[in-house]
Amino acid sequence: MKKETRCIICGKELNGLEVKEDNVIRAMRWFKRNVTHNEKNYRLVVCKDCYVKYKKARDSYNSKTVSYLAIGVIFAALLIITGRSLGALAAGIAIIILMYALSLLSYMPGLKQQAKGASKSTGQEI
Repeated sequence: MKKETRCIICGKELNGLEVKEDNVIRAMRWFKRNVTHNEKNYRLVVCKDCYVKYKKARDSYNSKTVSYLAIGVIFAALLIITGRSLGALAAGIAIIILMYALSLLSYMPGLKQQAKGASKSTGQEI
């Protein structure tokens, strides 16, 4: 049985570039299967019309992840330097984990393969 496809941006049943099945998507599928009992098990794609919007959101997610982790590491380092205890180390690790979790609020999954002929700066077809 062939899975029904859905664009992750517009939600329409269209063909497009397939989304990579990563840990976040597996966790969401597990939650829907075991907790809400409402798993649709769609094949997730990004349609051609939504690619530019997807690329912008993906780039934003990547930059937020790096920024949030950098801020988390800075706060953790300051806490560990000033605290100098096992509790400070644990709190520092907790801060880094919290900052990473905050970056997941803007989560946008990667694609299995990039669009052919897409320029790196704009994501537009060449």
